[in-house]
Amino acid sequence: MSGLEPFEIRRRTKLFIALGLLSLALAAGFVWLAYDRDEPYLYAPAALLALLGLVNLWALRGARSPLFVADDHGVRLRGREGWVGLLWGEMAEIRVERRVGVRYDPRVKVVSKDGSRFYTSPLGLATNTSPGEAEVQLARRRPAAAY
Repeated sequence: MSGLEPFEIRRRTKLFIALGLLSLALAAGFVWLAYDRDEPYLYAPAALLALLGLVNLWALRGARSPLFVADDHGVRLRGREGWVGLLWGEMAEIRVERRVGVRYDPRVKVVSKDGSRFYTSPLGLATNTSPGEAEVQLARRRPAAAY
C-alpha cells in the first residue's frame, strides 16, 4: 500500500451556484423588462434563462459526494445506475481522454477486463481537476502490474 490519499474528482459547486443565480437574476430582469414595456416576446428569454438557472442549481443535488475516486485498491465512480467500483486488476485500461469540440469535454475512461463495459467520469471546467492532474494522480495510484 502506498498510503496516498484517495484522488477525487468533484463538481465545482461555486461555479454551478454562480451560474444558477446569475441566470435567475437575468431571467428576473427580462420578466421585469417584459412587464414594464408590455412586450410579451421578452418572456421567452426569461423562461430560457430561468430554466438554465434551475438546471444549474439542480446539478448541485449530489455535490457533496465525488464523481470519481481512485485509491490503492482501484476506482469507484458514479454511473447512471449508481456507484461502480473496479479493482486495479479488473480493468483492461484506464485513461484520460482529451476530447475537443463544443460537445466533447475531457473524461476519465475505465474499461473492464473483458472489454464489454466502459465507464466515464467528466473532467475540466465543471470539475475541480484538470486532465493533466488526473493523468498524474492515476499514474501514481495504479500499480505497475495491475494490467
